[in-house]
Amino acid sequence: MWRSGSAQLAARAIAAALSLAVLSCTEAPPPPAVDAGGSARRPPGASDGQLTEVEGAVTLERAGQASAAKPGPLFQDDALSTGADGRAVVTLPGGRVVELGPEARFILTSDAQGLVLNVARGLILSRVPADAAAGPQVTLRIQTPFGLTRVGQSEVSLDVGDDGAKVDVKVGSIELVSRNGQAVTVAAGEAQVLSRTGATPWVMPAVPIVIASVSGKAEVRKRDQTKWALVSGARPTPLESGDAVRVRDGRAVLEGGSGRLVASKGAEVIVVQSAPGRTAVTLNKGGLAASFAPGKRSVLALGEVSLVSEQGGQVELEKTERGYSLSALAGDVVVQRDGQRDERVEGGQVAEITDTVRATDAGREPFALPARPGLKVFHPGLLRVALTWDGADGKAYRVEVAQDPSFTAPLLSGVVHQRFVNVAAPQKGNLYWRVFDGAAQVDQGSAYFAPEPRAGGELDRNKNEVKDGAEKTTIYFQDKTPVVTFSWAEEPGAARYRVQVFKEGELKKPVLERQVKELKVVVPEGTLDEGRYVWGVTPLDAKDASLKGGKLNKLEISYDNAVPALTLKSPVNGQAVGAQAKVVGIAPVGSKVFCNGRAVPLDDKARFDVAVPSLAGGRLICKMVKGAAEVYTVRRIR
Repeated sequence: MWRSGSAQLAARAIAAALSLAVLSCTEAPPPPAVDAGGSARRPPGASDGQLTEVEGAVTLERAGQASAAKPGPLFQDDALSTGADGRAVVTLPGGRVVELGPEARFILTSDAQGLVLNVARGLILSRVPADAAAGPQVTLRIQTPFGLTRVGQSEVSLDVGDDGAKVDVKVGSIELVSRNGQAVTVAAGEAQVLSRTGATPWVMPAVPIVIASVSGKAEVRKRDQTKWALVSGARPTPLESGDAVRVRDGRAVLEGGSGRLVASKGAEVIVVQSAPGRTAVTLNKGGLAASFAPGKRSVLALGEVSLVSEQGGQVELEKTERGYSLSALAGDVVVQRDGQRDERVEGGQVAEITDTVRATDAGREPFALPARPGLKVFHPGLLRVALTWDGADGKAYRVEVAQDPSFTAPLLSGVVHQRFVNVAAPQKGNLYWRVFDGAAQVDQGSAYFAPEPRAGGELDRNKNEVKDGAEKTTIYFQDKTPVVTFSWAEEPGAARYRVQVFKEGELKKPVLERQVKELKVVVPEGTLDEGRYVWGVTPLDAKDASLKGGKLNKLEISYDNAVPALTLKSPVNGQAVGAQAKVVGIAPVGSKVFCNGRAVPLDDKARFDVAVPSLAGGRLICKMVKGAAEVYTVRRIR
């Protein structure tokens, strides 16, 4: 009937006051120089408004000529049209504002009573300025092909399509007059459809809520039952009004009219109702995350509190003793409370919702990634990470985050007002993100996340065998010096064998001496340091007399830096380090290393042993850069 999804407005438009024509409802004469509509008595040549914002495709038609719209004055009979990505904001005399969303059109006209807004198609949102409450009642008149809408001290949205106009009242009440003369009063929370045959109530079709998936343990209690039943994650589970869901462990994903809801461990949610663009639930306890569809108006109703998203985004809610704790990860939301003024929480802010709404900027996560492709992150179980990009502080950016480079199913999409967004870090997998300033993409990045691999490489911790009689043996290592096995041939009459290892040039005292009955000695890893040695084996009879002298063999244990990635020897995960963390490790030759923001000096074999200040939150963050590669290793310390 009408294109409810074809024209959506940015949420900040609701906060602006807008009015197009005003009529005093009293009999007192208006001031001599200004009429209620703000146009009928203005001097000839005076503008009827100002085009203040233009985004995407917006066309201005004036005196039969069409051109790309630019900020500037508007006059009688000017027409504004927006394309699929267009948006326009008009400020009228007295500070009143009108905003058009995508694929919308209106014409500024007037009659003896003042300005009239002729809406041919699309969606507009209207609210009377707050300061008008102290003066005469203000009336807004909007003309459509299907009738007239008179709006007083009210907030209303009007969506005009090919076959009708849907009028949705948010606050106050309005009067509809259809083309056949039928007059209908519509109160807050109600909606009507104006068509060529008159006005009829709008009944939103029900949309079922289903438990789409479960990871962990979740239970359902039907509305007419008292017992909880375990939910299987094998197939979707439909829910009816009054059904309750609780999560013992893991999470449960609910899908309904407003988008996707994720109930986390400890949450208990009761389903109230669901319709296109709107889901109503009761959050008894715990946490709930909501993902709103991009480019659409969505409402999450929680009893006396509703969260309204005009362009999509993601929020996280936590039930508190006095209300809710809200985190707007991305996307602006409007908090509506019964009988209270609406409050905006911008993307990137957190808010406490009680008797009041107190919003503050969210801090950036300590671990942050730059907008670069092909990053790698090895971590022991990070909860969150900040994705960052270059830009201006305080500017609005639209950011999308997905697990695939095609962004077919974004994990997060919405507007933030800083140069970062905090997201959940995958235990293992990829994150891709891209950033938009308006319609233009300005940055992008990607990162692979995984648990930290075992230190070292192919040469690490090999069991190296050193045979008697070899002129020289060289053993290479990367992490700890490896296990070394000394072996020899059997000597007739020998009861045991004495093995001695000396530092080269220091034959007075062995660094290692063993007497064994077997034909080998196994030396544990880390026993022999890097360096050059000589060693020999002497067969002994039952009285420990030498049966013959042994030839000394040469042995070299040499560090070989063929490591492909950063290797941290210490501190280990969970280690107590205090104010300074002693960091020991190995890096690939030719790389640079930074730990907790400090450049780490490397020796000639790319090894390091340095103390760095501990970060708040118990994190050691080491970054290795080599060419285009950028690898992060994160460990927990205390």
